[in-house]
Order: sequence, then C-alpha cells, then structure tokens
Amino acid sequence: MCGIAGIVNFESDSPVEEPALKLMSRALVHRGPDDDGHYLDSRGRAGLAFRRLSVIDLADGQQPMSNED
Repeated sequence: MCGIAGIVNFESDSPVEEPALKLMSRALVHRGPDDDGHYLDSRGRAGLAFRRLSVIDLADGQQPMSNED
C-alpha cells in the first residue's frame, strides 16, 4: 500500500512550503515505509507528498515520477 497527500493554495500570499509536505509524508509512513518523495510547483501554489511500499522493488520506481511534459 502506498500513500499520497497534497496541498493546493489559491492565495498567493501564503505559498505551500516543503516542511508542510514533509510533515504530511511522516504522517503517512505506515502506508509506505520504504521510500518517500515530494513535489512542489515553482509558484508554491501546490505540493504533493508520497510514501512508497516496495513490494516488488523497481529500480526506477522513485516517486514522484516525471517526464519532459
């Protein structure tokens, strides 16, 4: 089982910050103790926190996944 949490803030004077994402990730450690990651958009308006459980461990299974798009 894995876990994901996020924050979206529509007010420009109060950006999403990395420490908040790390707190959310720690709260989900029971969902995925093997790995964690986070994404914070460049404007600070949205952030995601991920937890990963490596049942079948993929070498490139780090979260969040991204591509050139």
